[in-house]
Amino acid sequence: MAKIQYPKPLEQGDKIAICAFSSGVDKAYHERLDIVLNGLTAKGFTVIEGACLRQSHNSAKQRADELMQYLTDDSIAAIMPPWGGDLTMEILPLLDFNAISKARPKWLVGFSDISTFACALTTRCGWATLHAANLMQIHPDDPDVYLANIFSAMSLEEKQQLHQVASPFYQQKPIDYKAKPEAQFDYTAPSQWRCINYKDKRQIEVSGRLIGGCLDTLGLLLPSNYYALHEFKKQYAPEGLILYLENAELSPMALARCLLSLKLNDVFTDVNAVVFGRSPAINNDCYFDEYQAIELSFKGNLFPVIVDADIGHVAPNLALINGAVATITADLCEGMASNVVVKTDLK
Repeated sequence: MAKIQYPKPLEQGDKIAICAFSSGVDKAYHERLDIVLNGLTAKGFTVIEGACLRQSHNSAKQRADELMQYLTDDSIAAIMPPWGGDLTMEILPLLDFNAISKARPKWLVGFSDISTFACALTTRCGWATLHAANLMQIHPDDPDVYLANIFSAMSLEEKQQLHQVASPFYQQKPIDYKAKPEAQFDYTAPSQWRCINYKDKRQIEVSGRLIGGCLDTLGLLLPSNYYALHEFKKQYAPEGLILYLENAELSPMALARCLLSLKLNDVFTDVNAVVFGRSPAINNDCYFDEYQAIELSFKGNLFPVIVDADIGHVAPNLALINGAVATITADLCEGMASNVVVKTDLK
C-alpha cells in the first residue's frame, strides 16, 4: 500500500504562500485581507503574497502558473488561498501533477472551490491536504477553537492525533467582510448532527481515510481521472473511506441528481460513512427538501449517512485532513447524534 505524504509540521518562521488560484480579492476586501495577513505575521510566519491575490479576476494560465510555482518551491511550507471562488476546475488541465509529485509536500488549506484542487492533490499525488476555514475567516483575535485547530493540524507530527468535537452552535448569519472587516464569528444557532438512516438507539464508531469537499464541483469530478478515486482507494485506502461533502448552491433536486449520478458511478463503493455539512443553499422545491434528496440517494445503504455536520459554507469548520485516518464516534437516539467526537490519525 502506498503511503500518504504528510507535510512537515508548520513552525514559526516558515513561509506561507497566499495564492488565489480560484478567486482573488478585490479592493473592497483589502482591509480584511490585511488584518488576516498581519495575523499570520504576528504568529511568526513569513507571508508570501502571490501576484494574483489582490485582483478579483486573473486568467486560468496566470493562476495555474502561480500555483505551480508555489507547489514546486521546497522553501514554501503551506499554501493558503484567501477564499474559494468558482473556476478552479479550469486550471486542472494546466497543472503538471508529475512535477508536483516530485516536490516536497506542503499544506494546502481551505474549503469551497479550494477543495476542487485539494481533492485532486490528495488523490493524484498522495499529499495530505487540509479542509478547514478559509484564510479570510481567520481573524487573529477570534478565540474560535475551530480556527485554532487549523494551526494545530498543520503542526502535527506524523503518527500524532487531532481530537475534535461537534460544535453546539453555528454561525446563522453570513458575515460581510466588506462592511465589517473586523468581524469575528458569533455562533448563536443551536447545532444538531443527525444520522438519517439509523433511527434506533445505538452507539456508532466508524473509521476510514478522509476525502471530500464541496459537492458543487466534486460531484462533477469525483468519477473523473482528475480525482482517480478508485485508484486512490486501491493505493491508499484499503480500509475504506469516510467521504465528506458540503452543498453550497445546489437545489434539492439538483442535489438528488448529483448524488444518484455518483452512486451510478460507484463513488460510494468501499465508503464506510458519508458526512454532509450544513448547507446555505436555498430550498426552491416546496415538495422536496435537502434531507429527502439525501435519503432518496442513500436508500438501502448500510453505512452511516450523517447530516448537518460542521463542514463547509456554514461555520464552524472542522479541520479535516484529506488522506488521514479519521474515526467518528457518536451516541444516536432516533437519528439525533450526541457526544460526537472526530479523531484524526496521521498514519
